[in-house]
Amino acid sequence: MAIKSILVPLEGGEAGYRTLETALVVARRFDAHIATVHISESVMKSAAFNSLSNSLQQDVRSEEKQLQTRQAETIRKTVEDFSRKHGLAMNPEPASQDGVTISFEHEFGQVNDLLVHHSRYHDTVAIARPEKAAGQLRMGGVETVVNTLLLYSGKPVVLVPSQWRPHRARHAMIAWNDSLESSRALSMTIPWLMQMDRVTVAVARSRLDGGERVRQQLAFHGIGAQLNTLDRGNQSVGRRLLAMADEIESDFLVMGGYSHSRIRHHMFGGVTDHVLAHSHIITVMVH
Repeated sequence: MAIKSILVPLEGGEAGYRTLETALVVARRFDAHIATVHISESVMKSAAFNSLSNSLQQDVRSEEKQLQTRQAETIRKTVEDFSRKHGLAMNPEPASQDGVTISFEHEFGQVNDLLVHHSRYHDTVAIARPEKAAGQLRMGGVETVVNTLLLYSGKPVVLVPSQWRPHRARHAMIAWNDSLESSRALSMTIPWLMQMDRVTVAVARSRLDGGERVRQQLAFHGIGAQLNTLDRGNQSVGRRLLAMADEIESDFLVMGGYSHSRIRHHMFGGVTDHVLAHSHIITVMVH
């Protein structure tokens, strides 16, 4: 199955524009549609706000909505300028002809809920990778959105790092650990893998048999892959994984996210969290 529709949540700013450029690289591989969306969520939820009179609450909400509408129109203009710059048709419907199309949609509501809803009607989601502070993820905002999409969208999430220079990735590395999530990630990214110049399967020495089976599975799709043993030594798995990506000059990482537990307390501090905080290449995660 080819990738034919890519959801790109936009909040404005440089990170969003870089994600849009990266989505365009993917879209051009598959003649896909880029569906951009901006969600405006009310911040008027504090106890102090609720203590205001009903009429004053209505006035404040009305002003907030006007501000959010203006912000959305600014983002819409950015998308329209982007479409003109790259010669893309603004079209919310599937195009009958080959070529990349793009659309913009604005909604009011709960950001996480609406983005999960939107994601289920697209093949993949592209979003800026969360930034780290002092080596750790800053939880809240985009970090919460990313984790929600990973857990509940059911789709591959393409994470775009802040220093990424959008280009067509050529060398994919698959992080394989025999988990349900890594199996999903492998299957969902076959269309990408078929277009790579090189594919490497990174696998622990104890799972080399599974890695060989993955290599055989890829061969059925006409994808030639090689195995690399992930010997971590004194490093964490996440750190060693990204170090290997550097060593073999991979620019596209495929992995399952949150393999061990769905309970948030146990998620962070593991491989997924490390990659979310530190990956500087395009990373596709699937839960």
